[in-house]
Amino acid sequence: MSLQLTDSKKKALATLIKNSHEMHLTRFPFAKYPTEPLTAWKTQFSKPAEVDALTLKAALSWSCGKWQQQGIPYPYRRLHLQIISKWKAFLEETESTMDYSSIISYWADLLGQEQPAFNTVAFLAHLLCSDQVELVDSKRLKGMNDLLQEADLAGDFSNFEDVQTALKQYTEFYRQLLPKVESYWEERSSETFSRFLFAYGYRDVLEKVAEKHHPLPEPLITALDWDSTTSHNFKLDSITEKANADRLFACLLLALDLQEKSSAPLTISEVLKLIPLGTGGVCNSGSYNYAFIAMFGKQKERDYFVFDNPAIADEFTHQANQSTRDMNFYKKHLDTVVKVNSKYIKA
Repeated sequence: MSLQLTDSKKKALATLIKNSHEMHLTRFPFAKYPTEPLTAWKTQFSKPAEVDALTLKAALSWSCGKWQQQGIPYPYRRLHLQIISKWKAFLEETESTMDYSSIISYWADLLGQEQPAFNTVAFLAHLLCSDQVELVDSKRLKGMNDLLQEADLAGDFSNFEDVQTALKQYTEFYRQLLPKVESYWEERSSETFSRFLFAYGYRDVLEKVAEKHHPLPEPLITALDWDSTTSHNFKLDSITEKANADRLFACLLLALDLQEKSSAPLTISEVLKLIPLGTGGVCNSGSYNYAFIAMFGKQKERDYFVFDNPAIADEFTHQANQSTRDMNFYKKHLDTVVKVNSKYIKA
């Protein structure tokens, strides 16, 4: 069943989104769903025969919010193993009919109709046919349905048990409404609209998370290429190590570049806001916390910051060297003031 929105329906939906998009977007889990790897995978999946098991595993882990992380929920892990084992057979069966309909039919028949299966099949369809299918999952689908209900458009609902219809209707909804809402966002409007629908459909959970933990902002620097990235105010080539701690420091310098700051003192709390989880592609919380601690210490002769009290740098070094370190150690020093070492600042 097709989903056609009249101008009046589009206007009603756009008004609902305008009234709430800022609040919901601040709660989106940016670090769980970074843009760069998704963009790279869509290029790789344009040649499905060249997609190997490691690429499949990494991409599928992104779709359930577990990229770079361990402990993928069993329902998803089971589905991912099925896809990897059946990938060659899938290519052989759909070689002459590689369109989104045949892709959905193949994997839906194999994986079933439960919610994890819907999310996985929809994600594969998007990777393989992004020109025909928008990025959708059960949260985005619920966001669409809830908006339709709020606008008194009941009867147009989709459900994840009918994958073909749900993907078709969501894609139609998304593409019809995007021109009406893209003016709300200065840039990246397509990506932002997709994120809004996720956050709106998942708002009950995200609201509770926000009550317990202040939502993290979207990173200013989401990716870092050591070979091609340059800075106007800082000497990135003076950073000799290339571990995550050094990656975060380089991203901090680039973020300061954007804000036209170079030598101004910063509290550790301000540093945290400039390079939150997800910065430079460091999306695993354990890896990020360790890197953030190590960045302020003196491991491997790091000297990135000047402290008013040098003993605090020693405390960070001690924590970084401990196998049983306190991963939240830096939160005890959020008001501590630091300066970027002048050796990394251009004259």
